[in-house]
Amino acid sequence: MAAISIRSSQSALRILLTAAFIVAIGLMWTGYAQPDERILTLRYLLFALSGIVAFSAPYLLFPDEKAPLIQLGNLGNRPLIQYLFARLAPILWPVFLLIFVILFGDLSTPGSYLGLKLTHFLSGSFLFGAIVLFAISRNIKAGSASQFWKESEKGKKIRQNAADYFKYPLDPGSIPSLINTILITLFGAIPILIGTVLSGIYPPIAESLLMAVVFFIAVRSFYSQRGNIISNYYATNAFFREFFGANMKGEEVSEKRTVEQLWWVPAPIGMHVWQFLVQLDRVIPAGRVVFSGHVVMLFLAYQQPDAGFLLVAWILFALLHHLFMLMTYRKEISPGWLHGWLASPATWFTARFWMQLRWILPLLIGMNLQFFIFGTPNYSLQAIVLTAYLIASALLAGIGISARSKEIKV
Repeated sequence: MAAISIRSSQSALRILLTAAFIVAIGLMWTGYAQPDERILTLRYLLFALSGIVAFSAPYLLFPDEKAPLIQLGNLGNRPLIQYLFARLAPILWPVFLLIFVILFGDLSTPGSYLGLKLTHFLSGSFLFGAIVLFAISRNIKAGSASQFWKESEKGKKIRQNAADYFKYPLDPGSIPSLINTILITLFGAIPILIGTVLSGIYPPIAESLLMAVVFFIAVRSFYSQRGNIISNYYATNAFFREFFGANMKGEEVSEKRTVEQLWWVPAPIGMHVWQFLVQLDRVIPAGRVVFSGHVVMLFLAYQQPDAGFLLVAWILFALLHHLFMLMTYRKEISPGWLHGWLASPATWFTARFWMQLRWILPLLIGMNLQFFIFGTPNYSLQAIVLTAYLIASALLAGIGISARSKEIKV
């Protein structure tokens, strides 16, 4: 077993190119920024990373294609922990480097405010490390948690009530990831908000001490299950392999979206919208992505930028929703022959456009919640965001249908 390496390796050239890219991005972003602007940028970055880590952690960790080798080698607790961190290292070290460049990549006054920069570098590193540790500790238990939702009577009853009252099925495979996404996002976001308040009252070291405490909590959370990490790893890997494998093969999951639950879709296009939503559910948990985006928007508003900046941010966030529509043009989800065989181009255009209407209500709720708390965006600005959203939805649906029609003719 010692002759077989299960750890990911990177060539020196790849590491060098990655580092050069990160340094270039950091310098272009904050190369000539003032210290307070660097700190604010770091907080924005950490807030975004909370949502990104919360969403991506289960996909980065599981299913693990090297699990059979680990099982054959019969790794103990410590080697397995080392393997998990080695597997994530190629993704984590560029983030720490970016945090360093944001604070120390000062092209105008490189030798100034070194103490302040170091303090906030420690704060950012502690918090990002805490988020990663907490994400691992939460997601590695997902296999055991899924048994409650899938096998226990209480879990089945909760899922049934959700399907009956909210007209939306809760698949037992997605519930643990949904809960973990929310908890990990809040675990990273709340300390940032508290640290921002502390920095306005106490010296910067107070924020660093707070982040060190958060890191200690994450370490405790991770090592509290050290004795069960092997069994949890195997159970969670098997769970995600079964869950993702069934999704990719198109097999039925325990709970799935039905046409009858799409009450907001006109009957003539109900089947077509249902097809898109089921396929997207198998590829990406759209709800978690959108939820993380709304959390980021609240944090942006908390920083109290001008209304024009927030308007642009809301428009960009709204337009990002259309990435889900663009995914429906992938051949694995909607091949060209399917378009020509099952319906006319007008029907597919209407189905995709109507599919995007499902995000209008969350957008309105998010904007009005922000308006209630921070006083912006007002109703006229909300109208601008929704207008841009609807126009972009129609344009992308039309352009995609036109391109697909040419593909069919060829």
